[in-house]
Amino acid sequence: MKKLIATMTIAAVAIVALTTSTGAAALKFDDMSWWGNTGATPEPYPDPKGRSGYWWWPTEPASNAGDAELWGNRGVVYHTPWEKPMPPKPPAPPEETPEVISRKPVENTVLFDFDKSTIKPEASTTLDSIVSELKEFSKDTIVVEGHTCNIGTDAYNQGLSERRANAVVQYLTNAGIDASRIKSQGLGETSPAVPNDSPANRALNRRAYFKTTVVN
Repeated sequence: MKKLIATMTIAAVAIVALTTSTGAAALKFDDMSWWGNTGATPEPYPDPKGRSGYWWWPTEPASNAGDAELWGNRGVVYHTPWEKPMPPKPPAPPEETPEVISRKPVENTVLFDFDKSTIKPEASTTLDSIVSELKEFSKDTIVVEGHTCNIGTDAYNQGLSERRANAVVQYLTNAGIDASRIKSQGLGETSPAVPNDSPANRALNRRAYFKTTVVN
């Protein structure tokens, strides 16, 4: 008991000295848990007899000289629970940049004659390039869109666009591409590539267009 009283007396003297010499009046002396955060080691530990609070028996001072670790208060029981400061969170690891496969662009449009869904001979160059691409990258899939110009009724053009898309699908499957990798849809005259305001532009809208899903 005498040892505890002597310890607390020394603590009081150290508190007064610290307040006077360092201007630390902002520190709350009814909450002595801040002493455990001075950097001295080892850290405070719970009272071994089950009493409320922590003991502090530092054997190594903090690295910053002159921080007034209050050595006279070694052994003081903190009546306010001490919470160990949480270390700063490490910086988040940089996000991995996904691998990008560089590929030579492939022409993605073939044109049709007016009111026709027959593959033109000059379209074979584009279609054969698509076949080679799909064979080289066996996980890729493709959507074939059929389109028309604005001549004709909506219903007729819808059917014509579907026939154009199906003709391209037939070409690809005949060349050895699995049908499960190909989808087709007809869009009629609803998605023109250019305005239907001249014969030349309408010719560009009589087309099949390809959308390839690339799988790395």
